[in-house]
Amino acid sequence: MRKLLFLLFISLISIGAFATHNRAGEITYRCVGGYSYEVTVTTYTKISSPADRCELVVYFGDGDSATLPRINGPLSPNCSPFRDGDDIPGTDIRKNIYVTPVPHPYPGPGEYDIYMCDPNRNSGIINIPNSVNQPFYIESLLV
Repeated sequence: MRKLLFLLFISLISIGAFATHNRAGEITYRCVGGYSYEVTVTTYTKISSPADRCELVVYFGDGDSATLPRINGPLSPNCSPFRDGDDIPGTDIRKNIYVTPVPHPYPGPGEYDIYMCDPNRNSGIINIPNSVNQPFYIESLLV
C-alpha cells in the first residue's frame, strides 16, 4: 500500500511540474525557390516552467518531419549548442524561434498542412476546458 501511494504521489508531482508551458505560437514559411520552403515556428512559453524546448519537431504535411533548433536568445548552457530564447521583460514569458536548418523541398504543387504538437499547454485558458490536459497544437496551411 505504501508503494502504491508513493507512486501516485510521484505521478502527481511530475504532472504538475510540466503542466504549464506553451502559451501561444504560430507557424510561418517563405519560399526560397521552386518548391523549397523555410519554415519558422514561434512559441511563447512560461519562463518559470521546467518544461523548455531546445528543439521542436515540425511536420511538413507531406509525410516528412524535421527537428528545428531554437535560434534566438543567448547561448544556452542547458541546450548547448542551441539558444535560450528571449525573455520578455516584466513578464513570465519567453519568445522562442525555431527555424528549419535546411529549407524543406516539397514534391510539387498542392496543399500541405504544416504543424507541431506539444503535450504541455498552459493552464487556465478560459475558452479551452481543462486546458492543462489538452495538447498545444498549431498549424499553417501551405497552398
